[in-house]
Amino acid sequence: MDIIQSFMDKEGGSIISELTSQGLSAEQVNGFLPEALATLVHSLKSANFADLFGAASSGGLAKLLDSVDITALAARTGVDSSNARTGLKALLPPLLAFVKDNQGLFGEKTSGLTSAFKSLHH
Repeated sequence: MDIIQSFMDKEGGSIISELTSQGLSAEQVNGFLPEALATLVHSLKSANFADLFGAASSGGLAKLLDSVDITALAARTGVDSSNARTGLKALLPPLLAFVKDNQGLFGEKTSGLTSAFKSLHH
């Protein structure tokens, strides 16, 4: 099954609510969400999880965000860069939790996600 569709089936309602509470309009969310999720999933698939999420790497999530061209994402989705960054930050915790709970979708590369997930909640 498609990772993004699986994620949206499980978390879509709460994600949409979170993004609208962050200041995006419903129209902006509809344009932003699919592209932002595709971008994050691509970044996760191509990431070196040991480097990004290793126990010694407290900045793993920041590195993941830094790997995204936020200006280009904003231009493609019709939101400003600030909203794009805020939206990505809102998407990361539930997306990482989903990946952690569905590790088979990403294979062995997710071994470092547990420590990254824990760091989100401290």
